[in-house]
Amino acid sequence: MNELTFKDSKSTCHKIVTDSKGKRYIMDTSTIRPNVYGFGFLPKQVSVDMVEFGYHDQNFEFKAKPSPLYTGTVVSMQPLSRSILRTLEDIFLVYNIHQKVLLKLGVLALTVFISYLLAKVYIRQARKKVAERLPKNAKRYTATFTFAKRRDFSYWFWIGLVGIFVFFYMNTNNASEGFFLIPISLLSLLFFIVWLGMMPIHYDYEKQYISLVSIEEKQ
Repeated sequence: MNELTFKDSKSTCHKIVTDSKGKRYIMDTSTIRPNVYGFGFLPKQVSVDMVEFGYHDQNFEFKAKPSPLYTGTVVSMQPLSRSILRTLEDIFLVYNIHQKVLLKLGVLALTVFISYLLAKVYIRQARKKVAERLPKNAKRYTATFTFAKRRDFSYWFWIGLVGIFVFFYMNTNNASEGFFLIPISLLSLLFFIVWLGMMPIHYDYEKQYISLVSIEEKQ
């Protein structure tokens, strides 16, 4: 049986996969289909795209490096956050959004939609960067996996967490509800990135929740 090992790559939406024959692939976890496992559904099989690359190719290897900009970024975000909160509060007061349920729902829907678009842009950029590092004549493959009889409901945790802030947002009517749009937008962004681009197929494989059926070259 062909066994796989997984490693992190430079891209959060890709994994480095090595099979038992020593072949190495870059797996694009944003191409998993159908991508419904985390919602409790149990598809018969899922497939994901991979591209073969050289054993000595280091273009995708992940090397953790401490960022000297991290502390400065965190410090600079504090006044920015206060400024955003004041701006949101002013907008809610000027337009009386806190007193209009339909308008509040519209702002909420727009916030989640923008998070979705940002996630799609992030995933597209990740795929573009990987594609630029691949040789033009690289062989492309489809890996197919089958699931054990174990359902996964983890995505509902994210939705429930967002739902908690939505509840507080909808039940606050003093113009300070704009504050809740910040965690709603951030959590929604993370959810869409994880769901659409970072399904933890490596974790499911290592825990034997899924098993490899085949790796077939695309024609």
